[in-house]
Amino acid sequence: MIRIFIDLEMHPMGRDYKEERRFCTMETIEIGAVKMDTNYQIIDRFQEYIKPKYSTKVYAKYEKLTGITTQMLQDAPPFDVVLSDFVKWCGKDYTIYSWSTTDSIQIMKEMELKKVESSPEIEYMLEQWHDFQVEYSKLFELSKIMSLEKAVNLAGLDFEGRAHDGLVDAENTALLFKETQDSESFKRLLNVVKNAFKEEQFTMGDIFDFDNLKASLGDS
Repeated sequence: MIRIFIDLEMHPMGRDYKEERRFCTMETIEIGAVKMDTNYQIIDRFQEYIKPKYSTKVYAKYEKLTGITTQMLQDAPPFDVVLSDFVKWCGKDYTIYSWSTTDSIQIMKEMELKKVESSPEIEYMLEQWHDFQVEYSKLFELSKIMSLEKAVNLAGLDFEGRAHDGLVDAENTALLFKETQDSESFKRLLNVVKNAFKEEQFTMGDIFDFDNLKASLGDS
C-alpha cells in the first residue's frame, strides 16, 4: 500500500470577514505531499499553491514564516480545484499521514465554509487519515508532543529545506516515518529519545512551534 505524507500551509482570513472567521479563521495557501512505496522510498511529490478567497495579500509575518508571497498566489487556482487535483494525485489504496490533526480538520472546515461538495475520493482520503504526531508520541511513550523539526533533528536526520514549506515538511515527515519502520533505526532512536527526556534537554521550544503559534495569535 502507498503511504502519503501531507502538509498544509495556511494564512489568516481577513479581519473584515467577521461572520466567516467565527467558523474558520484560516485558509489553505499550499498543499505539499509525497508518496512513499512499500520499500519506504519517496516515489512522487505534489505541490500546489492556492489563491485565498478571504484575504488579498499575504501578511509579512506569514511571508517570512512560509516563504509564500502575495505574487506567488496571484494566479494560483482556488481551494476546490487544488483539493480535486490532490485527491486525483493520491490515486487509490493508500494511507495518508500528517503531523497532527490540524490539516485534516482544516480541510473539512474549509470545504464547509467554501461549500465544496464532497466526493467518494475525498471521503476515502479523510477516512484513511492518520495523525503521525500522536502515533510517534505513543511509539516512544512520550508524555508530550513535539514539533516536527525537533523530532527530525532528534532522529539525527538533517531537516531538508526550510520549515513551514508544505512539500519540505511532508518529505521530512516521511523520512521520520521511515526511521521508525527499520528495527535497527528504531532501537537507536528509542535510546536517543529516552536519553533526551531523561537528561531534560527539552525546552518549551522543542515541544511547540512558537513561530507558527505567534503568527496565528497575532492575527486572531
